[in-house]
Amino acid sequence: MILSLAVGFSLVIMDLSDWDGFNVPSRFEKVTVDLSDQFGTDVLLFRKELNVPSTVEFFIQSNDDSAKNVKIVCESEILGFSSNEIGYTVTKLTGNSCIASTLSMNKGGYSVYLTSEKAEGKLVIGHQEKAADPSEFERLYKIHNGDLNNPPEGYEKIYSTSLAGKSRKDEVIYTLSLDTARNIGLSVYTSAKQGTVSVDFIGEYSNFTGLVHPQYGRICDQLEATLAPGEYRMKLTCENADGQLYVFIKK
Repeated sequence: MILSLAVGFSLVIMDLSDWDGFNVPSRFEKVTVDLSDQFGTDVLLFRKELNVPSTVEFFIQSNDDSAKNVKIVCESEILGFSSNEIGYTVTKLTGNSCIASTLSMNKGGYSVYLTSEKAEGKLVIGHQEKAADPSEFERLYKIHNGDLNNPPEGYEKIYSTSLAGKSRKDEVIYTLSLDTARNIGLSVYTSAKQGTVSVDFIGEYSNFTGLVHPQYGRICDQLEATLAPGEYRMKLTCENADGQLYVFIKK
């Protein structure tokens, strides 16, 4: 079983149904777009006001094969990102396939735009907004602004470094050996805004790759998983990066 609370973009292939068609979970508010009627460049689909800092979850599907761009523009900041805009390329995603993304946004609101050619199919966007816990948002906001030594409760630091001047390729920065199955948690933060930074957690049966990225997700917070017995290695790849990197674990 895997439970992930990551701040940032995630592309997930989810086992949601046994039939072909849209299957947006009931917790989402759903927006259905007829691609034969709504098409063009940066067509505004909807806007939501956020009166308080919020966690915003998206669920996107389409039954049309053509490439469509869905752009989310936040009026304030998206924590862990270098920009307040995020774009997803959507092709045919139905049945058990979707784009799922969870973003942590400051108050102010966001808008969703579509760039698409005229087509016969549909695009469905599920969205859900939840007020963020004030103390948790404050912690993540500090990380977003470069104060990386702010792990969740119960997590201990296993690695930290300045990335400036480092050139590494799959350098092992931490090794975890398990004799029995165990629940663990990982939190990885970087303040890098340029160059290449990638942290991978590699094992015989479970792999988590690209946990952080300078532009598209500098915060991976509380990635939790049940790991089988075996040896797991945390690997760092970096080149021409700035800032720092912190890694925390909960055993």
